[in-house]
Amino acid sequence: MKTKYLNALVVGAVLSVLPFTALPADDYDDLIQAAVNNPARLETNSSRDALRKPAEVIKFMGVQPGMTVLDVIAIGGYYTEILAGVVGAEGRVISHVFAASGMDPDYAFAAHIRNSEHLDNVVPIYADFKDLELKEDSLDQVFLIQNFHDLYFERFAVDVDAKLAMFRSALKSGGTLAVIDHVAVDDAPSSSGNAIHRISPVLTKRVLEAAGFVLEAESDILLNDTDDPTVMVFAPAVRGKTSRFIHRYRNP
Repeated sequence: MKTKYLNALVVGAVLSVLPFTALPADDYDDLIQAAVNNPARLETNSSRDALRKPAEVIKFMGVQPGMTVLDVIAIGGYYTEILAGVVGAEGRVISHVFAASGMDPDYAFAAHIRNSEHLDNVVPIYADFKDLELKEDSLDQVFLIQNFHDLYFERFAVDVDAKLAMFRSALKSGGTLAVIDHVAVDDAPSSSGNAIHRISPVLTKRVLEAAGFVLEAESDILLNDTDDPTVMVFAPAVRGKTSRFIHRYRNP
């Protein structure tokens, strides 16, 4: 599949300001694939790999060993498990879910973190989206996977401008914001995030650039021409098979 790079010099520039040593290409590919293929991953996660293409996504986002990555609204831990394998023992994954999960003794992924050696570098945090607070300059990457639209989900009552400012503050200079979400039509209003749990990629770019992020690159590997972008993502005909856009943004 074609990947569209908006600035061919950006990736090298970002890596030059972050304290990571890039692995040789073959070793990097092997590292990612080992994290994806880890048999300790939950089957409920690994069974979705064919539709989510995590190895290609992780490589596109440039996740490196030693990074500190926040996985936002990581219910079930799909990316948390893979990120943990890629950032390694010198890195850390902060796995965020809602406050209620932290008070639920039956929240299964918390037990999985406690009992799984491959998740020793994972730190769970519990906060409702609107209440999530992060330390300044503490993160190398933020993963917003299929939940940028939740900034506009009325039940979550998020102050969008304040939340995006918080993410910028928490990201180190040169850090990246990884965004994947369900495609809405280009001119769809932000309310589509509430009504059908989709968001326009055009609107997403406009909002994030207004917040000070710089769009580095986008990929079409999860686009699906058979998807109807006006249909609710939980409709049986499209659930799990929606067309999704992929953006990578830099915090200047």
